Amino acid sequence: MSMDMEKKTVARRKFLSGFIKAGALLPFTGAAAFAKAATPPVVQHTEGYIAGNTPDRIILTITQDPATSATINWRSAAGINTAYIEYTTADAHPEFAANVKRLTANSEAFKLEALDVVYHRITLTGLQSATLYTYRVGSDNGWSEWLQFKTAAATPGKTSFIYLGDAQVGIRPFWSRVIRKAYAQLPDAQAIIHAGDLVNRANNDEEWGQWFEAGGYIHGSIPSLVTPGNHEYTHEDGQPHLSLFWKKQFSLPGNGTGDAQLEGSVFYADIQGVRFISLNTMMMEEASSDALIDTQVKWLEAALENNPNKWTVVTMHHPVFSTKKGRYNEKVRAHFKPVFDKYKVDIVLQGHDHAYGRGMQQVAPYGTMYVVSVSGSKMYEYEKMEWADIVAGHLQMYHLITIENDRLSFRSHLATGELFDSFILEKRRNKPNRLLPFQPSVVA
Repeated sequence: MSMDMEKKTVARRKFLSGFIKAGALLPFTGAAAFAKAATPPVVQHTEGYIAGNTPDRIILTITQDPATSATINWRSAAGINTAYIEYTTADAHPEFAANVKRLTANSEAFKLEALDVVYHRITLTGLQSATLYTYRVGSDNGWSEWLQFKTAAATPGKTSFIYLGDAQVGIRPFWSRVIRKAYAQLPDAQAIIHAGDLVNRANNDEEWGQWFEAGGYIHGSIPSLVTPGNHEYTHEDGQPHLSLFWKKQFSLPGNGTGDAQLEGSVFYADIQGVRFISLNTMMMEEASSDALIDTQVKWLEAALENNPNKWTVVTMHHPVFSTKKGRYNEKVRAHFKPVFDKYKVDIVLQGHDHAYGRGMQQVAPYGTMYVVSVSGSKMYEYEKMEWADIVAGHLQMYHLITIENDRLSFRSHLATGELFDSFILEKRRNKPNRLLPFQPSVVA
C-alpha cells in the first residue's frame, strides 16, 4: 500500500465511529431486526416499472462454464411472445451489426394480478474463450442497445470479481451508488456475487424494478452470481416459498442437488481455476425435513471433493459466524462448517447481518476466511466477536477480490470509494492459508 493510501485509510478508520478491531469496541447505534420476512401480498406492482416493447431488466447470469457459454434474461410487455438475441464477436466498426447471428429465445408469459409481462431467456453455447462479444435482445416491436461481455479464459489465470452484501433497502436511492462505484473500479470483473436479500419483499415488483434500474447496463455486462436470502422468500402458509420472480429473471446453472426446493439456488461455476459455489442457507435454517438438509450437505461434499480448481469461493446468505451475539445460525454452522473445514474452503462470502466483519485466525486452524457484509442502506447493531479480526457497521461497502496464482487479494471499499480494509490469503501446500497484509502490486 502506498504511503498516501495508507494514511488515508488509517485516517478514515480513526474518524468512523463504531469500528472494532483487535478487540476494541467503539460506540454504535441502530436497531437490530432479526426476524423472518413479513408475508407480503402475492405480487406488489406499481406504475413505475411497467414493461414495454423495448426489453428491460436485461441480465447476464453465471453459467457452469463462462468460458464457452453465457445466459441472458430479460423482460418485455405482454403479447411479445417471440423474442431474439443477436450477437457476434465485438468489433470497433459499427458494420458488425450486418454480420450477427440471431437466435430465438425461450419466452414465458407471466400474468398475476396487475402484472402482465413476458420473460425471455437464452443460453449461448460454443463461444470462444477470453473473447469480447456484442449482443442485443428484442423483437420486431423493439430492441435493446448493443451490450458487451467477455467470456472467461479456458485455463487458470488472474480472476477478479465483485462481492456485494444485502442491497435490500434503499435500493434505487442508495444501493445504486455502490454497484456503480464497484463497477467503475473493476469493469473487467469476471462476476458479481450478490450474497442474498437483493430486495426487501420477495414478490414486490417495484423493488425488483429498482434493483435492475440501479445496476442498469452493468447487469447486462458482467455475469451475476446471485444466491437467495431470507427476504427472497415468503411464508404464506407457514412454509418458505422462493420469490415468484427468482427463476424467471435468473437462469442459473442446473448442476445442483436435483431437489425442486433448492433449484436455482444451489449450484457451482468454474472460472479460470476458481470454483464458485452457491448454497441455500434459508432452506438450511427452515428445512422441512432432515432429508433436505442432508441433500444439500451431500451435494456440497461432492462439489468440493470433485473440484479440479486450486481455489474455492463459497457464497451464501446466513453467516456461519455473526457480527452480533444472538444472531447465530446454528444449522448453518453445524452442517456447513465441518465440510468447509474438511475440504479447506478458502473464503466464504455472506450477508444477512447488515454489518461488516471478517476473520479466520480465531476460528480454527483451517485457513478459511469468513466475511459478512452489507451494501444497501439498512444497518444493524454489531459488537466485538471472538471469531472476527474486524467488525464495523453503518457503512455501505463493496469488495473487490482478485485471485492470481497462490494469492487472493481482498479489498473492502466504502460507497465513496475509499479503501477501508484489505488482506491477502496466501495458499501453501499441505498447510492452512496464510493471512498477509495487503500489497497493491498483487492487483492491477
